[in-house]
Amino acid sequence: MKLSKVRRKLGRLHFKFAPKSNFFIKLYYFLFDGSFTREMHAVYHGRLQHKAGDATLEAQRFTLRRNIHRLEKGLIMRPRKDVFALKYIGETMDAFATVFPADSGNAERKEELEWFVSVLTEYFDAIEPSKATDKHKATFDGALSTSRFACGEQRAPYQRSESPELATSFDDLSALYKRRRSVRWFEDRPAPRDLVDKAITAALQSPSACNRQPFKFRVIDSGDAVEKITSIPMGTRGYAENVPMIVVVVGQLDAYFSERDRHLIYIDSGLVGMSFILALETLGLGSCVINWPDIEEKERQMSKALSLTRWERPVMLIAVGYPDPTGGIPYSQKTPLDHARIYESPK
Repeated sequence: MKLSKVRRKLGRLHFKFAPKSNFFIKLYYFLFDGSFTREMHAVYHGRLQHKAGDATLEAQRFTLRRNIHRLEKGLIMRPRKDVFALKYIGETMDAFATVFPADSGNAERKEELEWFVSVLTEYFDAIEPSKATDKHKATFDGALSTSRFACGEQRAPYQRSESPELATSFDDLSALYKRRRSVRWFEDRPAPRDLVDKAITAALQSPSACNRQPFKFRVIDSGDAVEKITSIPMGTRGYAENVPMIVVVVGQLDAYFSERDRHLIYIDSGLVGMSFILALETLGLGSCVINWPDIEEKERQMSKALSLTRWERPVMLIAVGYPDPTGGIPYSQKTPLDHARIYESPK
């Protein structure tokens, strides 16, 4: 009898007879079921990369995004403290000292740098000066004085009343939600990259835990490569050859310093993925979110195909293209409100 069959048989016996204590649960997954092995490895290597990569640009960007957002939340508190963020302002300035000079000449990073500079400027203006903060302000002022970077727009916290007015009504939004359905039949023409970039740009406004944005959109639009990637997950049989573009949303576990945040790649990627496919719909492009199963063989295939690092994990695949107007669309009736919503009363 093969070892794998023995393990499965023992695993079934374990479920039948073993006590359901934490010890025996851990023992089961250690001895009989390796379903979480890749996740453990990815989380471990992500944390290792984040920690060992403290001097690297990407790791410092994640840290800086997180801490600048923490400063924003401190700035909008009611009442606002005279001094706050002392536990992490040093780490913030260390990251700024790495990121700012490296990115200040990059036009694509200008808006992000304006955000960093705007929030830090407001922070140092708002707090009560002290020995603990003066040295960090000096570092900040010194970085700005030795750079040609000009902050063209203020991107510090603002009042809700300053938000742009909406031209979209609830009925418009509801109609968009209802129009958005999974498209599996596409016209034989490419999905324009400029429209896809517009949709991604809009989607990047989605909320993300501490604004770390731990994801990448891997876009594949060459015929053979699209078919290769689309054939890896299950559920694409019969229409994979028809897809003109496939987008793989990849989560980056090196964004986190602790295992506690390991599930955020799925939450944040789900949020940005939904915004992306809604934006595509407004641009005349259809989409189909393809389920990504956590199956080791599939993980290996996708990792090899996309040359993923050990701390990157595929979260979802999205087929993109111009919908074939004669193609069928599943109706997909949704759950009734009363079954999806429960108002809780305090006990």
